[in-house]
Amino acid sequence: MTRNRILVDTSVWIEYLGNNPDITGIIDTEMSSNNIFITGPIITELLQGVRTERELKQLSDHIDALSYLECGINDWKKAGQISFKLRKSGYSVPVSDIIIAVVAANNDACVYTLDRLFKQIPEVRFYI
Repeated sequence: MTRNRILVDTSVWIEYLGNNPDITGIIDTEMSSNNIFITGPIITELLQGVRTERELKQLSDHIDALSYLECGINDWKKAGQISFKLRKSGYSVPVSDIIIAVVAANNDACVYTLDRLFKQIPEVRFYI
């Protein structure tokens, strides 16, 4: 059986950390199968939103337990090229979303997101 790689976007993590029952069941099930992954831009977005040192420590510990997908130079170059093409087509998508989509595509992962802007990014496979 092949492993389903799921790169969970910040929007979903926020709902998970807020104990949204529609999200927690899915994430917990997929985490128990080691299918959940994280990458640098998501880590940065999550950590910038904490309110206290205690939350920072707790969230950092949880992040350390997740499998990590690297962002290499070619990922960043491809993200820049996609961003260029999207802007030429009249779409403005945050670079953080584009790099997340590129890392997912390059690692045969789907993106689990609640952010509709991801639909503008080519080659994204979505979870659910």
